[in-house]
Amino acid sequence: MIRSRVARRSTKRERTKKNITLLSVGIGAVAILAVGAAVAIGVASSKTEAVSAETVEISQEMLAATSGDLTPTIAPDAATALIEVPDVCGMKLEEAETLLAVAGFSVIRVSTPAGDATPGIVLAQEPGSGSKIGAGSDVSVIYADPDAVEEQTSVDIGSANTNLVVCIDPGHQVSANLDTEPIGPGSKDVKPKVTGGATGAVTKQLEHELALAISLKLKARLEAKGVTVVMTRVTGAVDISNRQRAEVANKANAALFVRIHADGSTNGDTRGISTLYPGGNSWVAPIEARSLRAAGLIQQATIIATRAEDRGLSKRGDIAGFNWCKVPAVLVETGFLSSPIEDKLLATGGYQDMLASGITAGILEYLGLQ
Repeated sequence: MIRSRVARRSTKRERTKKNITLLSVGIGAVAILAVGAAVAIGVASSKTEAVSAETVEISQEMLAATSGDLTPTIAPDAATALIEVPDVCGMKLEEAETLLAVAGFSVIRVSTPAGDATPGIVLAQEPGSGSKIGAGSDVSVIYADPDAVEEQTSVDIGSANTNLVVCIDPGHQVSANLDTEPIGPGSKDVKPKVTGGATGAVTKQLEHELALAISLKLKARLEAKGVTVVMTRVTGAVDISNRQRAEVANKANAALFVRIHADGSTNGDTRGISTLYPGGNSWVAPIEARSLRAAGLIQQATIIATRAEDRGLSKRGDIAGFNWCKVPAVLVETGFLSSPIEDKLLATGGYQDMLASGITAGILEYLGLQ
């Protein structure tokens, strides 16, 4: 009887010890969890403080970027962002440059003879308005400049052919100017200042665009040979009469004035290349012989380069762009836009390259460089 009670008391004490042990473990676990939570809260708090400090630092940088400088600071991750190019055509040059700089672009000035356009006004831009390009990209602004010829003829003294200047005249322009001008000094006979030009029978390409494309290829090839090139225009958005184009060549004291055109006919089967030169009147008598020689060399080289039909040379005394010239001059009719076959050819870069290469070869031979 006594043993039973002692045994029961012993069992009871053991159960009590087990309960105390379990309770201790439970309390310990809770304590560990509490400590972990406290640590987590501490870490989170530290991270929050770090983010807040970084945010303050970025905000301060953004504020600094807007003080006293029109050029925005571009964040590294925004370097590839595209920005729409604003329309600056018709603006004064300085206003256009400011607007483009604020938008985040670099500005390149390109001057072209003023003609009848207002000096200092932006005539064209590249890329055009509405284009989307990266921040810091170049935007060229082409502006009317009465002193453009002097700019174009200022070359390095070390250039191989600094005394050789060729003036290239891409025919026509975006808008015709049908006001008239004398066909020669003191003449009562008049012609429109500049007509609109031909249009491709199939491609609908415009002559003024084609003439400029070929002229720029020609310019690059001549400059690669060390020849100084003066352009009467580098955009279609000009207003330069045929007389004024001749005067650009005179002002540049060009060794040769090369005019680039395309032909047209009511007969769609008419094709081929011809070269015109001044002759047959007193105005051009001093330059006729040299012009004829240049025309012959250019026509021959261009036919070899293109294998086009050879329509030969044509002496003209009724063209203002010749009659106002004081330097040798030629006009290359590069093909017939009225011919579906030649129209398609003239629209290709490859054929334009052939034309430019042929004309270049003839010019270089005339200048004694080939």
